[in-house]
Amino acid sequence: MSALSGSLSYARFFVPGELPRDFLDDSHAKILHHVMRPLVADEPDLERSGWCVLGDAIDVSMARDRVFLDGYLNLGFRTDRWAIPGALLRTKLRQASSAYLEQKGRTRLSRRERTELKEVVARELRKKLVPTTRVVDLSWSLEEGVVRFFSHAKSATEAMLELFERTFGLALVPESPHTLGQRLGLDEAQEKAWAELSMTSLAREPEGGR
Repeated sequence: MSALSGSLSYARFFVPGELPRDFLDDSHAKILHHVMRPLVADEPDLERSGWCVLGDAIDVSMARDRVFLDGYLNLGFRTDRWAIPGALLRTKLRQASSAYLEQKGRTRLSRRERTELKEVVARELRKKLVPTTRVVDLSWSLEEGVVRFFSHAKSATEAMLELFERTFGLALVPESPHTLGQRLGLDEAQEKAWAELSMTSLAREPEGGR
């Protein structure tokens, strides 16, 4: 999901409050602390997210001039995940189970043995595979206090919001008519009118009220 090419579809978030004066210096160090760390087959994590250079999923050096540009903070939000084909895992697990039972002289595995054997098989398969990589671009207009995230996928958005808060100590506010109105400034009458609004369904009621 790129800010540099293709369809420019993105979700907007607001950064509440003012940024501290030393934000640029501090934020670069925080970004470096949360760069993407590739998955390792022997580690327990099946999925991991971190920052990379916008437009280059492999580059995690995060040089300042590739992160900060003309009042914008630009990042790639990268997620790596182990994706072992189910059929392959089942086949390898069946082979490993047969070999294990033959060695033990038994006919059935206990639940614990099957769980442990499955993890061993999955770990060995991960050593022969490459994790899938997904990158979504993020651009933060520091002057506007607006973050543009080039995806509407729920899972990616939730993971990004969590990493953003861990990195910068800031909780993003999703754009909505009300939050946008608050940023633009609602007077007392407008706030009252908004509070009195009720939800209206545009779906047609089924006949007979059912």
